[in-house]
Amino acid sequence: MRFDYVKPRDIMDISKVKKAGGILFAGGTDVFVKMRNKVMNPHLLVDTKGVETRKIDFDGKFLTIYMNTTYSDLLRLEVVKKHFPLIFKIVKTVGSPQIRNRGTPVGNVGNASPAGDFLLSLYLYEASCVIAPAMREAKISELVKGPGKLDLGEDEFIHALKVPYLQGYEGYFEKVGARNAMVISIASIGVLMKRKKNVIEDVRIAFGSVASTILRNKEIEESVKGKMFSQDVFERIGEEYEKLSKPITDIRASADYRKKLVRNLPLKAYFNFKGEIP
Repeated sequence: MRFDYVKPRDIMDISKVKKAGGILFAGGTDVFVKMRNKVMNPHLLVDTKGVETRKIDFDGKFLTIYMNTTYSDLLRLEVVKKHFPLIFKIVKTVGSPQIRNRGTPVGNVGNASPAGDFLLSLYLYEASCVIAPAMREAKISELVKGPGKLDLGEDEFIHALKVPYLQGYEGYFEKVGARNAMVISIASIGVLMKRKKNVIEDVRIAFGSVASTILRNKEIEESVKGKMFSQDVFERIGEEYEKLSKPITDIRASADYRKKLVRNLPLKAYFNFKGEIP
């Protein structure tokens, strides 16, 4: 396999070479695997690490994660652990320490895989992307159009992620895989919930690996607001999401098994929130 390699020094240069057909990478944990498996055969690789940016900002309202920031960078920051505990928990499950040292959250969004654990967290937080070179903002849920498909112009790329700070929410994340370490999800669930005196004031629920994109439905969420926190409510959530899920059968699991997980994972979330599962 032959290809050219460039390492631009500024945003506009990246934009130009991307428009010319270049494939961007920072850690390369997705791109190099696809190249090895002959899924991708780029003629030009664009290393974004030549552009110096801040890694992470937190202004009390938004956590901003810039391109080239690694998962390990996130784990080292107390602000992430303290104010974004669900993201912290999810990042700890990503790959191995070596993968976390190279892989980037921006790259995870760029890969746009429905199995992307970090991508799932961004759907829950209703995060936005800052798109270079114009630095326009776009909601993650509107940007992702399918596996590997982003609504970007030929010269556009993700410069940063903006994650709103949410106070008073409890978080839950679970992913099911064929092994305990370095798991690629057969199915996953993330939940953010705010409750007062056992009444659900707000809830956000997202599933990974059970549709062509991360699956989240605001109508289901709205239907349980104001309801008492109960097993019946979470069973109904599972039933409704099972109807919406459109999983595939692949080497990791059957579509039927994934549908059963969609039905049952909210129930496990309920027992965790109740404190009956450690």
